Amino acid sequence: MKDTTLVFCRDVQQAGLVARTLRYREVNCLPLPFDTPAAEALLHKPGGIIIIADSYESDALDGLDFSLLSCGVPVLALGGAAAHLCSHFGGDFSVVGDEHTSVTLGLSNEPLFEEIDPGERKLGSLAELTLPEALEPIATATERVIGFKHRALDLYAMQYPIERNDPDAAQLLYNFAVNVCGAQPDWTDDAIIDRAVSRIREMAPKGRVLCAVSGGVDSAVCARLASMAVGDRLVCVFVETGLFRKDEPERVIRTYMETMGLVVAHVDASETFLRALSGVSSANDKERIASQLMTQVLIKQLNYDPEIRTIVKGTNFNDRLFGFAAEPAEKETPLGDVAVCEPINDLFKVEIRRLATALDLPAVITARQSFPSSGLALRVMGSVDAEKLQILREADAIFTEEILEGGHDRRLWQYYATLTYNPDRTGSYAVILRATQAAQNGAYSARLPFDVLERASERILADLPVVTRVVYDLTPSAHYGELE
Repeated sequence: MKDTTLVFCRDVQQAGLVARTLRYREVNCLPLPFDTPAAEALLHKPGGIIIIADSYESDALDGLDFSLLSCGVPVLALGGAAAHLCSHFGGDFSVVGDEHTSVTLGLSNEPLFEEIDPGERKLGSLAELTLPEALEPIATATERVIGFKHRALDLYAMQYPIERNDPDAAQLLYNFAVNVCGAQPDWTDDAIIDRAVSRIREMAPKGRVLCAVSGGVDSAVCARLASMAVGDRLVCVFVETGLFRKDEPERVIRTYMETMGLVVAHVDASETFLRALSGVSSANDKERIASQLMTQVLIKQLNYDPEIRTIVKGTNFNDRLFGFAAEPAEKETPLGDVAVCEPINDLFKVEIRRLATALDLPAVITARQSFPSSGLALRVMGSVDAEKLQILREADAIFTEEILEGGHDRRLWQYYATLTYNPDRTGSYAVILRATQAAQNGAYSARLPFDVLERASERILADLPVVTRVVYDLTPSAHYGELE
């Protein structure tokens, strides 16, 4: 796809923000690891390249393949990358601004600045640039040069921060992709659906197709796309891990079969999961074990049905980006002689939710909260056993009921309960209630009405005698972007 804009930035939060900002305006954008070789990057057939560095330190661009600057693709350098490229081409820079410096922004008549008004701004740290002959100034901050373009190369550089909910930052990115690079804003729901369906058909030309469903929006979107691609060759499997919320397995299967019209096979592996997680306390170990067990269950299903030639997985772009496992789509790896297809692995969570609505999936799926792969095991502090899971399941259900009863779910990003031992009373437990709202740099504790917390607490203590303390978690959370 020639209209893809690549982003190189060490800060994955920033890389994700740039990509989501452009995709919101229907321009495809793909973050790649900062040290990706130019030859590998060009396999994506990009229309433009964005390079971002937040630091003015001498090592800010270490690892970057500088041949990207002359590969025939327009380049936009932002933040500290602009200053370092000025130095790279024979100029110099000196940092002059502190955080939130008030400046008068001056912009030349360039397509890059279309619909962006100059004038008073508060910008972060800035460097005054001393340009060599090869560079031409295009932007100033109170008469100091802070942006330039190359006289021979298709290269632009600008010290302007890309921040959430900044319309000028979004316009700058859009102008580069569309006005400078000539990208077509065609990253639409219909185009994404067509692309995903085509990918599945390519990888599953014959045989049956297996899709594991969990009730989450990722697997539901994959199941719908696979159904559109291969019809009745699709086999959906729901694996009961024993780690779901109250009544969730029954609700999931009913939704798929009655609302979505898909047949779902039910595999009960709860004893296997519980046995494997027994005595495991580390959150990372719980996630790893749950993931490995799910793979093993699916492999068993392959043995039961030799007609299965393809597995469809719900890996999303958040999974790839925050482990930086981004690879060209054609590198999707096989499992033995069974192909593994990940049709939404280039979509952010927010895009998948939007796609779920476009695919007419029921609200019980589109509005479902993000849920860890290790389920309630991750929300039991310390080791996991059947008793703890059951206590947590009931407490979580009570809290959820109170949230829904008051209609508070509409303004919350997440809400759930966590279980731990009560250190003040041997043999008893404490329940930690948590509800968060999304913020620019993470998520913060929601200010729920006190009566909601009071009712939830009273009900938990009354219905679960083994719980002797209920608290509300006020800890802010970073990395909201990882999930959305």
